Amino acid sequence: MKRSIQKKFRDNIDGWSFVLPAFFFMVAFLIYPLIRTLILSFQQYNFVYDEKAIFNGLANYKNVLSNQVFLKAMGNTFYFAAIYIPLMFILGFAIGYHFSRTNIWVPQVSRVVMFIPMVIPVSMSCFMFLFLLNAQYGLVNSVLRNYLQLPGLAKDWMNTRSLAMNVIIVVTAWQRIGFIALLFMSGIQSIPNSVIEAAIIDGANKWQRITRVILPNMKETYLVVGMLETVTAIKLFAQVVAMTGSNSPQQAGGPANATTTLYVETYKAAFSHFDMGIGAAMGYIVAVIIVGLFILNFMLTRTERA
Repeated sequence: MKRSIQKKFRDNIDGWSFVLPAFFFMVAFLIYPLIRTLILSFQQYNFVYDEKAIFNGLANYKNVLSNQVFLKAMGNTFYFAAIYIPLMFILGFAIGYHFSRTNIWVPQVSRVVMFIPMVIPVSMSCFMFLFLLNAQYGLVNSVLRNYLQLPGLAKDWMNTRSLAMNVIIVVTAWQRIGFIALLFMSGIQSIPNSVIEAAIIDGANKWQRITRVILPNMKETYLVVGMLETVTAIKLFAQVVAMTGSNSPQQAGGPANATTTLYVETYKAAFSHFDMGIGAAMGYIVAVIIVGLFILNFMLTRTERA
């Protein structure tokens, strides 16, 4: 009996020796920051001017939700998500379907080619598009003016309020479309060939096979893509900074706040204005939005239960 207890004790020690490092890591870098940020969101604290934080209740949240720039950033973020996420679903499925139905060697090569934009640094990709879209010497405007004879379509793309966010959508989509297409390709290839062959035998044409066989059998892929691209949309930051802020977050979001986002405004509040209480409140509002969108995405794409 005593030996059995000692063995269980040794087994528990062995188990805890593997668990405790990860547990301490989570406490130090996840749980504690979350709790500390939550407490800070109810305090007034400027770490440059204030010696200590002062509790002010819900004042930070009231100030944030009445801040017109923050509300503008929220609107910009939702606008980005409303266009970007459906665009990635449509293009990702179209490209993934095309490459999954071609020759055996094509999907292997296409995986490499499509993934290239993902491995290019975000700042480099943005600078490349800024060069292409430059109002004076950019390739896009040069083609419109000199080759297509359409000078009226040549724009100052990043300094036009109605166009700047759309350009950022295109840049972000270009960076991530290869990865999303790979996810859709994997989802399509996971469908048993026998199912598709049965549809062909039953006389289903190509469109019917897509809409009635392939699409209904990819709900897990929709869930994964929806979650990933929702996070990408809500966390939009690097592209805005690189394309509108001269690589400085303090100047990002122009022209006239047309491209500012939730993450950009949270960064500015905390690290430009040094108001950690407001920044923490903004961070938790963003977190609530992300969790809410996750729940909505799960409800819309969950697998039907028998």
